[in-house]
Amino acid sequence: MNRTLVVSHYHLRPGGVRRVIETAMPLLAGGGRMARVILAVGESAESTWIERLRVSLDGTPLEIRVHPEFLYWSELGDDARERTKNLPDICKRLLADCSGTDAILWAHNLGLGRNIALASAWAEAVDATGAVFVSHHHDFFFDNRWNRWPEMRSGGTATLDAAAAAVFPVGSRIVHVAINRADHECLAAGFGSGALWIPNAVTPAAHGSAEAQSALQWVASRTGFAGPYWLLPCRLLRRKNMAEAVLLARWLRPEAHIMTTGAPTSAEESNYAEGLALAAAKHGWRLDLGILVDVKNPPPVSALIAGAETVLLTSLQEGFGLPYLEAASGERPLLARSLPNVMPDLVSAGLLAPTTYEEVVVPLDLFDSNAEVERQRQRWNTWRAGLPSEAAAFCEEPGFLSQATEPVAFSRLTFMAQEEVLSSSSEDLHAALAPLNPKLAAIQGNAVNLPPAGFNDSGADSLSPERFRENFCTAVKMAECAPKVSLDAPSHTLRAFLRDRLSTRNLYPLLFSTEL
Repeated sequence: MNRTLVVSHYHLRPGGVRRVIETAMPLLAGGGRMARVILAVGESAESTWIERLRVSLDGTPLEIRVHPEFLYWSELGDDARERTKNLPDICKRLLADCSGTDAILWAHNLGLGRNIALASAWAEAVDATGAVFVSHHHDFFFDNRWNRWPEMRSGGTATLDAAAAAVFPVGSRIVHVAINRADHECLAAGFGSGALWIPNAVTPAAHGSAEAQSALQWVASRTGFAGPYWLLPCRLLRRKNMAEAVLLARWLRPEAHIMTTGAPTSAEESNYAEGLALAAAKHGWRLDLGILVDVKNPPPVSALIAGAETVLLTSLQEGFGLPYLEAASGERPLLARSLPNVMPDLVSAGLLAPTTYEEVVVPLDLFDSNAEVERQRQRWNTWRAGLPSEAAAFCEEPGFLSQATEPVAFSRLTFMAQEEVLSSSSEDLHAALAPLNPKLAAIQGNAVNLPPAGFNDSGADSLSPERFRENFCTAVKMAECAPKVSLDAPSHTLRAFLRDRLSTRNLYPLLFSTEL
């Protein structure tokens, strides 16, 4: 095929977007499906990763174009505006360089708003060159990331409408892609047929008993603990709600160690990670954080999953939910929150997860509820005052502030209150939590041998790289048909998201405040 695939991202650091690129690109462009691939990023990856990607393309030429101007705005320094003023020309040259071919731009996570100038530059370049533009949205700036709003304003985005126009551009050959149906519903509120739902391609690895035993031995040498471990395969982020994992294990399986794989990814997340580590040391929790951090030749996460007695997922929000699928692929027990924006998608893809739950409800006498009300109200008021005025108008009140006389979901507490709950003994936690959480209480007697997660007969076919390629080709064809989209689409889309993201059900103290 005489076409060039131009793939854009801020960087190629390990994480979800890089995983999507490395999984899907071979089937999108490998073996001559594209004339060549240009990977345009602000920061490249380690040479071994680049070489593996090159080999996976089976002869399709791969060019790496590194433009530091593509990096996060906060990483560009005080002269960020000066450094990014040539971004429109850079992006136009990248697309125009595909001479003799029809360029397809596959741009990732522009809705995150970490470099508004880049988002605007790509839209301008596509308009000038006529390239097809598939804007692939994984995360969004308005999704509990409002602390980035001053940064976005410094990039020249004075209003919410200006931000919406930049991250949700309208054009004759532009389509917007969401990775879950809930996000697609909001995108479609403005873009109609110009918005698509395409779940990520996944190829989760399964490991046998030998690899599982090897992982157990590695964990023992790394941590000094040779017993059963419950694994959270994730980075140390506030939204992972890791104190809830501690609560579940101390209640249901006190003998198990809880382990996480990754590190925090920013200063604001480091504060949470440090607080969690200090609390674990203070109270003697069986918690090992970031066991893969700064380790040479570590085992793959999939091997650690194979060795785990149980995989935990206590996140408050996920865009896609890969750990659910990783546990199912390894046929490991999975104790996970049933997140309403991703679980229906995964179940429709064939996921079988028999031990999911909605919330862990705790009684008020396990923490100082009066102090917690004041703490949440102060933090919520401070956070709301920092929102753009139009966004603040959509903002509802955290649920605990209106229901502080009833038992509360553990996830709806600040970390300070969560730590108070966890200061109770395992016996006291069982006595307090069992009557309020009968589904979880039924697990306690069988926590050593929970049923494994898996897939039904569909075998997760809807999440295969082959299906992703079919969906991506559909997106390209739809863009080429120039879907009719109103110029008001960015504004309508943003408001649909704001109504959802700022509703009570999506307001968690761990997310609207970085304070512990």
